[in-house]
Amino acid sequence: MKALIKPDAGPGLELTEVPVPRPGPGEILVKVFGGGICGTDLHIFT
Repeated sequence: MKALIKPDAGPGLELTEVPVPRPGPGEILVKVFGGGICGTDLHIFT
């Protein structure tokens, strides 16, 4: 699956492939088709 990660303490975000997690006991896996990020947060992260 794809994930937007912040790999370092400095500026920048990275879109990368990560393995699909396996839910543990008492957990579920939810499939998300889209997401958003606040423009202010994006400015702070980058």
